[in-house]
Amino acid sequence: MHSDKHFYEIFEVNPQWLFELTGRESPGPCKFVSITLKAIERRSDGLLLPEQANKPITIAELQMYSDDEVYLRTVIEMAMVQAEHPGRPIEGFVIFASSNLDPRTAPWTRVVASYYLDELLQQLAQHTPEHPLVAVFQPLMQSDRTVLEREAARYYNQITQGVIDDRQRTRLQQVFVDWLLQRFSERGTKGIEEMLIGQLPNLRDTQSGKELIAIGKVEGIEKGRRQGEMIGEIKVLQEVLGLEQTDADVLAELSAETLLTQLTDLRAQFHRR
Repeated sequence: MHSDKHFYEIFEVNPQWLFELTGRESPGPCKFVSITLKAIERRSDGLLLPEQANKPITIAELQMYSDDEVYLRTVIEMAMVQAEHPGRPIEGFVIFASSNLDPRTAPWTRVVASYYLDELLQQLAQHTPEHPLVAVFQPLMQSDRTVLEREAARYYNQITQGVIDDRQRTRLQQVFVDWLLQRFSERGTKGIEEMLIGQLPNLRDTQSGKELIAIGKVEGIEKGRRQGEMIGEIKVLQEVLGLEQTDADVLAELSAETLLTQLTDLRAQFHRR
């Protein structure tokens, strides 16, 4: 699976997530940038550049496959970055998918720190189970496709509900869906959409849907039941999309035609994500 680009995309929108994941001390506000190291004509896709000049610049690598040269490559990048930023302290670390991928190359292990993504995510899940990083990496880390398919909508909702910033939330959703497409390439985009929306609570089981369907039944009006279903779906989609939820009583005052228009728009927004 392609992961390097997405690793950069995740932490570019919020570099502090990298410190929350690894437990490393944050240098304060910083940027996660991609630069070309001119001396060796190599691109580094994980450079943490703090705003404070006295804080170390850090090279961060994600390693999802076996590579005996990863430590040497990271050390070379650290040396090149230091040459381009004289006087700045330089640090480097590699996040391996798991410990079995770590070649532990001496003497560079004394210079470059190492972490294991499966262990980091397990620790993060124990301390902050609703953290969006716990969810977004599941298509990479969950080896059982059956489990991943069953839990995909819950992971997607965890990202949606756990990130307030629109740009950060959209980026994580895009990465998550792209990784799902790679894991379930035979399903295509339509299959992934069905996987995500198909796992959402049945509208009849949501509180708003139950209440409004009940109103329709009490009044003995089939139209009321249908409007209750639409209102329930509107409220579910608003929650999934991270939108402010409209009060059920306000929606109940709207005509069936207006509800259908709102519902159609929300469905379109969901499928564009």
